[in-house]
Amino acid sequence: PDALTVRDLQAMAAEAAAAPVIAQRGRSRAAHLHLIDLLSRWGGSGLAAVAAATIFIAATIARGEPLRAGVWAAIVFAALYLCRRYRKEFRRGDKIASRPFRWRAYYTSTVSVVSAAFGAGAFLLAVPAAGAARIEIFAVLIVATLAAAGLHSAYRQTALAAALPASFFIAAAALRAEGITAISLAAIFVLAGGAAGVWIASGRIGKAADRRFPRTGL
Repeated sequence: PDALTVRDLQAMAAEAAAAPVIAQRGRSRAAHLHLIDLLSRWGGSGLAAVAAATIFIAATIARGEPLRAGVWAAIVFAALYLCRRYRKEFRRGDKIASRPFRWRAYYTSTVSVVSAAFGAGAFLLAVPAAGAARIEIFAVLIVATLAAAGLHSAYRQTALAAALPASFFIAAAALRAEGITAISLAAIFVLAGGAAGVWIASGRIGKAADRRFPRTGL
C-alpha cells in the first residue's frame, strides 16, 4: 500500500464504484421489525374479533346450552388473556420488547392456542345444535376465524396459526354434523378460499415492507 500513488487510489475507487451491485437475498432486519410492529398493532383487532364472536355465540345462538357455552367461552378467554398480555407487554415497551423476534415466536404460539380453542366451539356447540342455529354458529366461527387471520397477515406464520387450527376443527365438525353435503362443502370452500386470500395478502404486505426497507450490502 505504501507504493500506491494518489492516482492509483483514485483509479481503484472509480473501479469499485463502477462495479455492479450484488443484490442481497432475504429480508432486511428493518423490514422484519416493521412487520413485527404491524403485527403487534393489528393483532389486537384480530383478538377482539375472536372475543366478540365468542360472546355473541355464547350469549345468543347457544344460550340453550349454557354449560357447553360457558365451558367453551372460559377456554377461549383464558387463551385470549395470555395472548393479549403478550401483546400488551410488547406494545408498552416491557423487557420482551427488546427481543422482538422472540416475542413474535411467543405470540404466534399463543395465537395458535386461541385458534384451536375457538375452533373447538364447532364440536362443542355446532354439532349438538340443529337447523338454523347450527348454520349460524358455523357462519360466525368461519367469519371470525378469517377476520382474525387477516388481521395477523403482517407475519404469514402468525396468520396461519390463527387460521389453520380453527379451520381444521370447523371443517371436521361440519363433516361430522352434516356429512358430505352442500353445507359442509361450502364451509370447507370458504375456509380454503379465505386462507388463500390471507396467504396472498401476507405476501403483498411482506413485499411492500421489502420495498420500503430494502436489504443493503451493509
